[in-house]
Amino acid sequence: MSINMEDLKKVNVDTLTAKEKQKCYEAFVAFDKNVSGYIEKDELRAVLEEMGQKPTEEELIKMINEVDLSGRGAISKEDFLKIIAYHKMILQTSDEEDIKLAFIALGGNEDKSGSVDRQKLINVIQNEFNLSIDLNRLIKELSPNQNELKYEDFRNLLQN
Repeated sequence: MSINMEDLKKVNVDTLTAKEKQKCYEAFVAFDKNVSGYIEKDELRAVLEEMGQKPTEEELIKMINEVDLSGRGAISKEDFLKIIAYHKMILQTSDEEDIKLAFIALGGNEDKSGSVDRQKLINVIQNEFNLSIDLNRLIKELSPNQNELKYEDFRNLLQN
């Protein structure tokens, strides 16, 4: 995955939970073997080699340069947090787009208006994907007494 530096600069690390930030700091400390406060090229190489990878000098420089916001030639704690927050943002954006596309494919509108027929959704999930989950129960919990799912209910069903 190539990282857009301008997007990375705009990322708000406060989108990470306290627990996620703590895990980031723990991971950073594991990478920062010389306790300099930065993940330097040799430290990145060592970690990647421990994972069975053999990065070239050029690959290491490229990896660092893609995320080095300070221009120091190493990855700071702040850079590391931003990378994780950026990745989380990309995953959430991708998930939301996938949900929207599924909603449209099942009869909803591109602007997230309209709805998806409950029975059509059940048929697709059970017959085309051969899943044996009790969708009727889940749908009733989200929107009881309705034969159609609005976008928010559809999204909540797929995310839970």
